[in-house]
Amino acid sequence: PPPPPPEFFQTEEYKNNIVKGIQDYKQTDKYKNDIKKWERKKKSLERDKSLIYLVVSDSIIGFEKYKIDLNRLKSNNEKIKFKYRSEFPNGREFWRTDYDYFIAANIQFGGIIFDKTKNNGVLNGGYTMGILNGSGFRIYIKKNKNGNWIIDKIEGTWIS
Repeated sequence: PPPPPPEFFQTEEYKNNIVKGIQDYKQTDKYKNDIKKWERKKKSLERDKSLIYLVVSDSIIGFEKYKIDLNRLKSNNEKIKFKYRSEFPNGREFWRTDYDYFIAANIQFGGIIFDKTKNNGVLNGGYTMGILNGSGFRIYIKKNKNGNWIIDKIEGTWIS
């Protein structure tokens, strides 16, 4: 549900007591109407059985011998499915072509570069959601005390 609008907290009463401000806001007609709209939208989305596809590069960029196994990718949403990028047209035609399903994003990753100890690594990734709508990032990973790889930090590198 939506939070209170910023101007709601402009009064002295709420500037120093945000918790009271939120509690009072939840008693307003605006909040009650917004909650009803939100519940209707949420139910509508839950009833929608349309599949959503995430398109993934077939392999790690620069390391083509390392094919990505889509069967190992999991989503906690049964509507989200994965397809290989090679199943689609190249270039801008990818986004200009009509499909029988919704494509949410095109995702790609570069190879991991490790330090000498093989306890830290860095890789580049990116996604696009349209011809001029995307973002790139650098992912820093490290082994935790149990020897499992975890994401240490993510930095944005480009945006379109």
